[in-house]
Amino acid sequence: MGKIHGNTDSVKKSVLEELEALYDAEILKSELIPLNIYETIFNSSEKLNREIAVYLDRRGNLVSVAIGDNNKVDLPEIGGKRDERRLSGIRCIHTHPSASGKLSDVDLGTLSNLRLDAMIAVGLKDGSIFVGSLERNEKGELKDQRVGGPFFLPKDSERLNSFFEIINTTDKEASRLSDTDEIAEKGERAILVGLSLPGSEYDGTESLAELEELAKTAGAEVKKRILQKKERADSAFYIGRGKAEELSLMRQALDVNLIIFDDELSGAQIRNLEAITGARVIDRTSLILDIFAQRAKSTEGKLQVELAQMKYMLPRLTGRGVAMSRLGGGIGTRGPGETKLETDRRHINRRIKAIERQLAEVGNRRGELRNARKRNAVPTAALAGYTNAGKSTIMNYLCPAADVFAEDMLFATLDSTVRKLKDPKNIGREALLSDTVGFIRKLPHDLVEAFKSTLEETVFADLILHVVDASNERFLEHMEVVDKILCSIGAEKTPVFIVFNKIDKAPSDFRIPVEYKSSSGENKGVRTFCVSAKTGEGMEQLAEAIFENLLIYRKKAVFCIPFSEGGILSALHESGGVQKTEYGEKGVIVEAIVSGEILGRYKKYEIDGRGN
Repeated sequence: MGKIHGNTDSVKKSVLEELEALYDAEILKSELIPLNIYETIFNSSEKLNREIAVYLDRRGNLVSVAIGDNNKVDLPEIGGKRDERRLSGIRCIHTHPSASGKLSDVDLGTLSNLRLDAMIAVGLKDGSIFVGSLERNEKGELKDQRVGGPFFLPKDSERLNSFFEIINTTDKEASRLSDTDEIAEKGERAILVGLSLPGSEYDGTESLAELEELAKTAGAEVKKRILQKKERADSAFYIGRGKAEELSLMRQALDVNLIIFDDELSGAQIRNLEAITGARVIDRTSLILDIFAQRAKSTEGKLQVELAQMKYMLPRLTGRGVAMSRLGGGIGTRGPGETKLETDRRHINRRIKAIERQLAEVGNRRGELRNARKRNAVPTAALAGYTNAGKSTIMNYLCPAADVFAEDMLFATLDSTVRKLKDPKNIGREALLSDTVGFIRKLPHDLVEAFKSTLEETVFADLILHVVDASNERFLEHMEVVDKILCSIGAEKTPVFIVFNKIDKAPSDFRIPVEYKSSSGENKGVRTFCVSAKTGEGMEQLAEAIFENLLIYRKKAVFCIPFSEGGILSALHESGGVQKTEYGEKGVIVEAIVSGEILGRYKKYEIDGRGN
């Protein structure tokens, strides 16, 4: 007796025995739908009001029997699969309770996904039978489908059996395919899933659209987007068990091998969803980490990404229940020593500490370089903005020697770069421009922490260029995201230029938001620019404004600091720009280039160049 797969809860023993008996029944291999199989599953499906599926091979052997619900049946793993150029050698016969035998999208998707010889559906409502089979396209791939029906037994048995000739012909064509015609390995095909919750700060539809861009950036082909409205996320399945079961059927119909969720999932939710859908499940955080891992080029960038990945992975390590989480020792646990789970945790914790030490050293070196720039009185502007707003393109324009990778994709560059700004008037003025990682909504906290030393370039800059993609209809929301992140890293008090980039691609009705035109209130002093780094429109004016802002308030001054005021001397050195010091009769003579703020603070110590 073989095993009955699927949902056998509350099924009478007599029905199970009838279905189990099919494994030992005599089956004519010349019949596409053996009459005894047809009658048994038809009657059993009527009694249960559930779908029943059987799998037969070409030798007439019954491979598997499965019971589902009233409108679906989970498909067990079946043997008999051959290489990608050939059919599997297995056909499926299943019932449609309270419906006709017309093949559903799930049926046709399963036909292609498993490369079945045939997908056969029997409708209990009218007894109709429909048959689906695969055909080769012009490349020889098993991509096309043929559907026949309706048929009725027993009168159409010969017409049904004619499908064997179609199946054999399709399989024989595989032997004529040359090695160069072999089907390429399938890439990752994904379904995107989001949750719309009441009171959420993010619009679900727009967030899911952005998730699709992220998925494409990572190299996945998006087959479908699903947005579900719920009062709250389900603790076990995030979208609820029922929706997860629907997702499983959709995955089979669309031949999908990856499901991406728009929010961060717990380890338990990922395990539960993978078990019920049969596909690999990842969340938005994991997707962004994967993109960062692809883009990181420098040693620092790779370390930062690895640190974020380790911190994300640590709480999601899983084992086999409580026993896997214990150390060897004590009654019932002696023998193997440390479990694999504990070994993995220990290894990850060690690696996290090692990476943090290395990044601390890199951060110290970065700080020393920053201090050196301050001592040399070289002001710095920093680019910040939403990912793919065009920061790197702007940097390449303003700093011709930068040669920063710039492409129309999310997170094209991750590594921080500092380059000398080109003086548009060519009169010897000096200033630096730094490029940082782009921001995005729901940016993983671990990434922000890992890239902290890189983001400090923005915090310590004299001016921030907030780059905005003017061609994106959601640019206002993107600006809010960037503002929040800048505040979270402590850069809210730094002067800001709002740079509306890609103005050449912006809609004809684009206008600078009213709040950024105000000359009073909280936005006072914020300057805006409309530019196109691609065409050069407005870029020269932006460059001149940067130099004016960075240098207009800096002037050369000479101070005489009393010997008793050592703290002031230290403050001048920390502010940068000290060019010369010498000891006079009344104190230390300091020659420096300072900002207007520093000059005003120590005005009473200022003297002329002759010491007066």
